[in-house]
Amino acid sequence: MNVPTQPVVFKPNSRGADRYQYLTQTDAGTPTGELMRRYWQPVALIDSLPPGAAPQPIRILGEDLVLFRDDKDRVGLIDRKCAHRCTDLALGRVEDGGIRCPYHGWLFDVEGRCLSQPAEASATAKDRIRMKSYPLHEAAGAFWAYMGPGEPPLFPNYPALAGGAEHCYTTRWFGDCNWLQASEGNIDPVHTSYLHQLELSSEDMKARWGVFSNQSRPELAVEDTRFGVRLYTLRKIDGTERSSIRITNFVMPNACAVGGFEGYLGEGGLTMLWDVPIDDQHHWRWEFIFHRSGKLNKASLEAQYQSEKEEGDRMRRKWEDLYSQDRESMKGKAYLGLGECFSVHDIAITQSQGTIHQQADEHLSSSDIAIVRARRMLDEAARVVAEGGDPRGVVRTDADNDFRDMVVVTGEIENGDSKEAYCARFTESPDLFRPQ
Repeated sequence: MNVPTQPVVFKPNSRGADRYQYLTQTDAGTPTGELMRRYWQPVALIDSLPPGAAPQPIRILGEDLVLFRDDKDRVGLIDRKCAHRCTDLALGRVEDGGIRCPYHGWLFDVEGRCLSQPAEASATAKDRIRMKSYPLHEAAGAFWAYMGPGEPPLFPNYPALAGGAEHCYTTRWFGDCNWLQASEGNIDPVHTSYLHQLELSSEDMKARWGVFSNQSRPELAVEDTRFGVRLYTLRKIDGTERSSIRITNFVMPNACAVGGFEGYLGEGGLTMLWDVPIDDQHHWRWEFIFHRSGKLNKASLEAQYQSEKEEGDRMRRKWEDLYSQDRESMKGKAYLGLGECFSVHDIAITQSQGTIHQQADEHLSSSDIAIVRARRMLDEAARVVAEGGDPRGVVRTDADNDFRDMVVVTGEIENGDSKEAYCARFTESPDLFRPQ
């Protein structure tokens, strides 16, 4: 049972630079909060809830919930407050087909139904009690929740989520700032030549990330797609008549599909990122790294990521000491001085914008065309939701659940060749992201 959320009162700020500031607000009843709730959102790693695990507190989109696996191996996501006297069900007992409140013994199943009120005189009073609960889906190592009203849409068959465990590495990071500035960093193709510039330590790393070292002024273009915005980034290659081309995507409303590991494993790699609001001041950065070959070096990825994390998937580097920035390394090619992990670069720099980045203080430029279009698209979609419609990217039919047009590729083209024609070669290929 997913409980209908509050009616939307659509009153975004319409003044100049901060016209889209309301996009940072995602509680129930806000325009962006209602938009977010029309899509499946990742809420927890599957490995974090094995059979017999304790209930897991979850905060998402400003709501406090509890995730639990019952003694029959069913998984539920329900309100964290008991319907009786608002006791914290994260303290509950998992038994008898549900989660039992430790205060007075009320028992709830994974769909929020009250199964038992052991101290009540009426045997049927329990049948009138129903907790808020949300449908769950398991994919790519994560539990996903649909928190909107009505029938959930189909779970999107995005390439990075469809290949199985051997083709995908999944992780997440805690972000100590608003979701929007983190999401916008993912669709900013210029920052990669600066923020992520490194003294690459091996040929493997050069093959993987060498494209980011080109600081020439890129040629940028965007186009709308049925799921979001496609980005084209072209950089001239010195001494040739060719340009590197990267095709990436903004995926509504809080995801992106960007480069994977095609540099050393060949075509068929991409990474999808979700910046999921915990509340308006915090978010989870989810990473789903995919390659169709199934040859991702997961041990290497895990070692690099864990070296930068502490308990709770939080970054070990802290703002208080400027994220342990190594100024000496910056005298070489380490542009930021925060090591080799791109996730650390992204999280640190977006947190440096403040807890909630104030759009009125910014001066957007020509290189921000994808960010401008994404904000407008979110604005348009929030209005569609307020009017009772399905926003862009929501999937209701099997025919629409084929995302081979979500092209992510890095390559080269002759100067003057059509970037759209280059992209079309891949949209027509059914095997680009199909697991081998």
